[in-house]
Amino acid sequence: MPAVFVIFCDMENAADLIKRLSPLMDENSEVFRELSTFFGSDAKVVVHQGDLAKFLGRKRLYRVIRLQGDSYKDCVYQLVDDYPESMEALGMLRYYKAPTGKIQWADIENAEIAIGKELTVNAYGWEPDAWTAFEGTESQGARHEMVAILAFDFGD
Repeated sequence: MPAVFVIFCDMENAADLIKRLSPLMDENSEVFRELSTFFGSDAKVVVHQGDLAKFLGRKRLYRVIRLQGDSYKDCVYQLVDDYPESMEALGMLRYYKAPTGKIQWADIENAEIAIGKELTVNAYGWEPDAWTAFEGTESQGARHEMVAILAFDFGD
């Protein structure tokens, strides 16, 4: 059996990797910034750079959706109700940002279960489909946040 090497991103090499995989992406764009955050070293769930390579596939358009609610589950319902185009995405990377204080992992698990229940089997075929979490800051207040980075087919 061949050896398998797993390489994880940190904030510094994530930006370099994004530039290499998508050289035309503007470094000052919201998508670039959010991808750098998602794959950054402050993430509480380490993500694999292979997800970045899948996400930055050929002929793709990207969109960042920011949601706030009383819970992460509330953010998921907002995504499904207010952004139905998210179900047409090829890939979704999302991160949860905790209100001031520690991350409540059970709340994130409930949100992920809600995503699975709310989306039909046909729509829930994102590649990649990955999430991570970040601790909140004082300035954030008591609101739960979810940032979804979506990839769409650009077409031929």
